[in-house]
Amino acid sequence: MEAARLLKNLEKEDLRILMAIEIGMKRSDYVAIENVRFYSRYPMEETLYRLKKVHKYGLTIRNSAEYQISYKLNSIGYDVLALHALVEKNVISQLGPAIGKGKESDVYSCMDNEENIYALKIYRMGRTSFKNIKKYRSLIGNRSHLSWLYVNRLAAKKEYKALKKIYQLDLNIPKPIGYNRHIIVMEYLRGKELAYYKDINIPQYIFNEIIDQMKLVYQKVGLIHGDLGEWNVICDESGNILIIDWLQSVSADHPNAKMLLKRDIRNICSYFRKKYRIECNTKKILKEFLEE
Repeated sequence: MEAARLLKNLEKEDLRILMAIEIGMKRSDYVAIENVRFYSRYPMEETLYRLKKVHKYGLTIRNSAEYQISYKLNSIGYDVLALHALVEKNVISQLGPAIGKGKESDVYSCMDNEENIYALKIYRMGRTSFKNIKKYRSLIGNRSHLSWLYVNRLAAKKEYKALKKIYQLDLNIPKPIGYNRHIIVMEYLRGKELAYYKDINIPQYIFNEIIDQMKLVYQKVGLIHGDLGEWNVICDESGNILIIDWLQSVSADHPNAKMLLKRDIRNICSYFRKKYRIECNTKKILKEFLEE
């Protein structure tokens, strides 16, 4: 990973300049040099030197088209800040190889000082188009100024909070270890997504496990996944299941809660009906969720 490699070459002054740009980006897309100087509290000479260095390393995007030169962080610069914070907090000490890549995130293995192996999830929602912005409206609200870096930060925070709630139920979900900006660190996930299995030995048992886990999460902590399907369920060789990717989750008191819950149940029922010929009654299952 490029950011992990570059982090070794950066001094604390370089990181402070990156953080100054990050602060300025809350107000505008690009941050003028004078504002970078102001937020970093460095003399102009030091500011210019550090800006030149971090830009040379490919951590910023420079805008020279306007009447004054300005900068913004790119995704690598944001990665650097998040990784640095996680190392400083002793959440991680080493980054390993990539273990997964999706539309909205990358997942790497990592390790802490005690050599515990974790999964490190980096949100990358800038890969998707702004045409899909409605999907993230619950995250961003009606903010007029918005960058994908900030959207990814909100996404990581939301999923981390959901994982913290669900972990209390002892459902064998990955323990959330920590997060910073757009990165979450959690226990390593073993197994693979349900969609990747050509066949499973006990489909009725797996189906029941998924429904039972959904019901427990809904009834005990008041959360609905909101985007559940065969790509969001991990299954291992022993038949243990994990429901992952809680970014789209909503609370049970959400105006669309019942509709989203019904859709999750329908998606799982549809998958098992088509692939394993398991019959299920969506209305009956939904009624059980709501009654108990």
